[in-house]
Amino acid sequence: MRTLDELQDTLDEDFAWRRSELHSYLSTVRRAHSESTAQRTLCRAGIPLLYAHWEGYAKHCLSAYLKYVGRRRLTYGELHPAFVALGHESSLDSEEGMSATRKIVRRAQALLSGDGVRATIPWRRGIDTQSNLNSVRCFDLFESLGLDASPLHTKARLIDYQLLRVRNEIAHGQYLSVGANSYEELHAEVLWIMDFVRNTVSAAAENQAYRRSTGIL
Repeated sequence: MRTLDELQDTLDEDFAWRRSELHSYLSTVRRAHSESTAQRTLCRAGIPLLYAHWEGYAKHCLSAYLKYVGRRRLTYGELHPAFVALGHESSLDSEEGMSATRKIVRRAQALLSGDGVRATIPWRRGIDTQSNLNSVRCFDLFESLGLDASPLHTKARLIDYQLLRVRNEIAHGQYLSVGANSYEELHAEVLWIMDFVRNTVSAAAENQAYRRSTGIL
């Protein structure tokens, strides 16, 4: 992931197959007899699929961005504070047996004297969505990469209740009636938030938002 084109290609390619699969599934829902048992079953089964693509794509995009920034080989002094924190915390986590107090001192030392040091960004392990990507976790991940998630805040309830909670209940065998109209609306919302993640990452990379702005210490 060394160039903007490579980053954009992986964002677009991963989005394309997911969108194609979701549109294909929606077409199947639409072809089923209206309000039939088959259609309701398809709609109910589609919720975990929508969630899987939401979590999978968010993880793919954010991990790709992390890798892209990590391979810039920048110093801590050149990086946005979010990546400075990621790099230093990763270095501390790799040292086993260190006491909490010692970690605090080492963290302070690194922050005070490390601007000229090449950053160690933990891009190889990617982003951890914890297999339960609720809105709080999503916003935290954006914050950890210096990305602005504020336009997504209006979707918090949709993510937590209409998508994640319903997915969990269906996955655990509970019966929920999901109509075709509700499913189609959720389908459109999921594609919107996936596209938002893609555009946010793409713009951040293009605008070099991972670099430290003038005046930020």
